Amino acid sequence: MQRNYLQIKKFLEEQYPELRGNISGGNWPPPAYVGYLNKVLTVLHVLTLAAVFLGERFWTFIPFVRSMPNWYAKLQEYPMQSFLFIFVILPSIVSSAATSGAFEIYMDGEVIWSRLQTGQFPDGQQLLNLFRVALAQTK
Repeated sequence: MQRNYLQIKKFLEEQYPELRGNISGGNWPPPAYVGYLNKVLTVLHVLTLAAVFLGERFWTFIPFVRSMPNWYAKLQEYPMQSFLFIFVILPSIVSSAATSGAFEIYMDGEVIWSRLQTGQFPDGQQLLNLFRVALAQTK
């Protein structure tokens, strides 16, 4: 949610033109497990497409599997729901884990606002007060 940070930065720079170029910040990076989930999801997509195109023969290519599993037969009974789950719902769950919406705002290297610490989105008056205090300390 880079947009949240950019909106706050724009608001502060409009209120305090002298801050232009001195406000930095950004979104908090996603947890490491999200990258692994994306890779697993990609493999799942490829395997799903292979199973669709190869049909029941797909299982003959997998070592130690002699017949089609029961759960695969259930997926075949509900093809549309299975595809929606695998190609729409699962990716949206993974992408929601990647975007926390958390951000921090710094002024001259000092943290002015941290959504991680407060757990809330700042309103305009809060930010103005925080920057008034920060500007007073720098003068």
